[in-house]
Amino acid sequence: MMMYNNYIMRYPIKKIGKLKVYTVTETAKILGVSRPGIYHWFKKGWVKVKRDFRNLPVFTEKDIKKINKWRNTLKVTK
Repeated sequence: MMMYNNYIMRYPIKKIGKLKVYTVTETAKILGVSRPGIYHWFKKGWVKVKRDFRNLPVFTEKDIKKINKWRNTLKVTK
């Protein structure tokens, strides 16, 4: 099992070539957001997504780190 941001990966990690990839559900759990939130981000073009052989969206560890960095730079306004 792999630990990432206090989230334990219990599912086998998929790979594209040599890259480990995560599904939208796994990415959402790692980032602490909802699946629809992730879909909203890449439909708006805020997050770039890769596709697997079934044309499903997948994210690499590098993508997840970029998204987390992007989220942390956003300012909350009231």
